[in-house]
Amino acid sequence: MCGRLNISIPERGKFASPFRPDNNPSCEVYQETIRDRSTGESFDSIRVFAEAKGISNSDAIKTLAAELPERVAHGRVFKTGTIVPNGHTLTLPATVTSRKLCAELADLRKLPADAVEAASMSLGMVRFGRVCGHRAWILTDGKHIAEARRMDGKTFPAFGDLGERKAHTLKGSRKAWPIGLEPKHTPPATMPIVLGEGSPDYLALCAVALEAKPEFLPVSMLGSGSAIHADAVRLFAGRTVAIVAHPDTAGRDAAIRWARQLAPVAKSVRVVQLDGGDVNDIVSKIGAAEFSREVLK
Repeated sequence: MCGRLNISIPERGKFASPFRPDNNPSCEVYQETIRDRSTGESFDSIRVFAEAKGISNSDAIKTLAAELPERVAHGRVFKTGTIVPNGHTLTLPATVTSRKLCAELADLRKLPADAVEAASMSLGMVRFGRVCGHRAWILTDGKHIAEARRMDGKTFPAFGDLGERKAHTLKGSRKAWPIGLEPKHTPPATMPIVLGEGSPDYLALCAVALEAKPEFLPVSMLGSGSAIHADAVRLFAGRTVAIVAHPDTAGRDAAIRWARQLAPVAKSVRVVQLDGGDVNDIVSKIGAAEFSREVLK
């Protein structure tokens, strides 16, 4: 946004505020925001646009949203902001959903377009916006966790203390919270849960879920390094859970760790190890129907 508005800021170090007289440079970049250490204010891309144009945040959102024609094609616009459930803070950029963007992501991930639409519009877990200056798809429940990946499939470049990375975790995310566990519409208490690892697994499980008999709720941990958050463990109570383990050591260890956490509360927990890689790789080899039979048997 700063580049678009011809606001010059350095990648490192402090700089003078572009929005007020600042003889003693007090601003710095932190993730996707400009922080003014002198006033305590933070400026995300919407606020930067609003300040530069001399308009309100709400008018800035309307102006920027008008530049996204996809939003009117069976989609929705989400405002930028901070979500605060139970005292926890998750900051999200302005995002949209639309069938056009879902189709673009489906083509990138080599998945059926209706699977990505289900993840985005029915389950409410996929949005689209700009992260670190790049078009991105964002896997988020809007409350606990948000992870972005670029729409062109490339990595995010190194910036400040952050190295080059294929996924960018947004400020305030709880990496220990499983994505998909609290969809837009509450699923039946008897519906099984299939737990994967990583955002690609989540999309692939959504594709399988469209064809699966019996139906299941796709859920995924966004990394193998975390235990499941204690508050999330309780949401598995009474459910049948199948955990699809990745074939590497970290993946297998994570699946066993999660199974041990869930065993005391779930109706049953089963760790499934299938040959072929991650969920999308396996499904491409054996098909969705066979995958669901193996996982849910």
